[in-house]
Formats: sequence, structure tokens, C-alpha cells
Amino acid sequence: MSTKRELHIGNQLDPATLDSLADFICGDDETRFPVYRTSSNLTRFFTSVNINAVHDGSTRKWWTLGILTQLTPLELEKIILRIVDLREYKGNKEQLGLAVRTMNDILVMDNLGINFVSSRPVLTDATPINIDISDLTKVPIATDESSFLKQQFSDVIDLGELKLDAVITGFLQARVDEVQACPRDKVPLGTIFLLGSTLEGILIAVATKNLPSFMTAKAAPKDKSGTILKVYDWKLSQLIDVAQELDLLKLDVKKFSHELRDFRNYIHPYHQMSYQFSPDQHTADICWQVFKAAFAQLKVNS
Repeated sequence: MSTKRELHIGNQLDPATLDSLADFICGDDETRFPVYRTSSNLTRFFTSVNINAVHDGSTRKWWTLGILTQLTPLELEKIILRIVDLREYKGNKEQLGLAVRTMNDILVMDNLGINFVSSRPVLTDATPINIDISDLTKVPIATDESSFLKQQFSDVIDLGELKLDAVITGFLQARVDEVQACPRDKVPLGTIFLLGSTLEGILIAVATKNLPSFMTAKAAPKDKSGTILKVYDWKLSQLIDVAQELDLLKLDVKKFSHELRDFRNYIHPYHQMSYQFSPDQHTADICWQVFKAAFAQLKVNS
């Protein structure tokens, strides 16, 4: 028998709960809901809990939500418990498991949950949610170009904030200032070359500052004899990979940094001619976004 106390709905449910409940009853998303209900099946479902509601052919979700908003707490309770009843799925425990997990995700908004007394579903207190506020405030990793470009980063690039060698910082900052003065719609190729070379210089300086960590990383490049190369001999791709391994750069920046590296390789005219590479402002915008994202992440870890 359940150790949680059995509850009953005493007040109307929150509108957000009712909206999610309507989605559940309709069942359009097969990854969250175990059963899709057609027009006739919606009518049959409400009839099974003694609610006289005949679907009128209108949009299923809004019709269902309209019905739910008119019901008493007792009637809503009957509907909820029927959706997580093994009989609704003809004994299919996999479908029941999905139903219970989804229903608990919905009911937690009203501090309610589902439990069982023998095979009978009952309403109980919600299981407490353990929320790590640091997880909620993390910037999600972008997996595609569109979402990556939508991320917001400051246009102010002060390389002094990375706390690198003062001399090289001055030269790198001059490059950043120069590329920021370039009109990207008119100098896309120059923008790409400056950004790529500057990012390489920054990562070499970061590696020099954190030499033991970089030299012992799994991704650290080696020569044919197995000896790790000196940092100044590392390629940009290798610097990016090790920086990501050390969590100085996130996975999305690693991915798109490699695109910046690839674009920069067209600095060789014959290479550019072979691939018919003609960058435009969009290409330059991608590279700027990569550079700003890399700077922001390196600054956090400086």
C-alpha cells in the first residue's frame, strides 16, 4: 500500500494544468502520450467517466479544453484517474508507465501526483522537485547554425579580461580593433582571416598560460615518436579540441570554431579557387559569432 496520503481535488485546477491535460486526452504527441484519440474516441472517453460530451467536429484540442474548463473538481478527478488506469490501456504496462510519468509532470503544477493502491490509481501529494538553480541558468548548447546565431554576446571585446601575457594581448587587441572597424558586408574575406588568426593567437596564449593542463590533455597533438608537440606548433583545430576538452570552450563553440578554421584556410588563393569559395556578410557574421562566443567562454574561465 502507498505511504503517501490519498487526496482529492478540492479546487479548480490551474489553467496551465487544464491545457496540458487537454493535450494528454487528445494524445497528438506520441512521445509523451500513450494514446491518440480521434473525434469518436474523444466522445467515447468522456462517456467512460459518465460525462456527456459529444465532439462536434471542431479542433480537438480546443474542444477538449472547453469541456474541461466546465467540469467540477470531482469530474476532473475522474478523468485524471481514468487516464492512468491500467484498464484504459487494456493491460499494457508500457503505455501505463508513459501515462503515469506524463501525468505526474502535469499535476506537479498543482502540487499533485499519481500513486497506486494495489492496481487502483489515486491522487497524492506531488513528489518534491529537486531543482539545481545552476542547471536552470546554464546557456543551452546550440546544435544548429540558427540557434547558435541567436545567442547574445557582447560586441565589446577587451582581451585584457583574459589576463594573458600583456605584450601579446596588445597585438591581439589591435587585430580585434581592426576587424571591428571592417564593414562586414564589404570585407567578408578579410574579416574571416583576421578573426581566425586572432582566435589562434588567443588560444596559443591561453595554452601558454595553462601549459601543464594543455600538454597533458588527451587531445594534445604528438609527433611520430609520440612526443607532444610544442604549443607554438599546434594547429588551430588542435588548440580548439584541447580547449574544449579542458572545458574552456563548450561543445557548440568547438563545433562552430572548426567552421571558422575551415573558412580561414581559404587564405590560400588557389585553395579558394578550387572550392569556388565566395564568402558574404552571412559567412562573416557566423565567424564573428564564433569569435565572440569563444571570447565570452574563455573570459569566464580566465
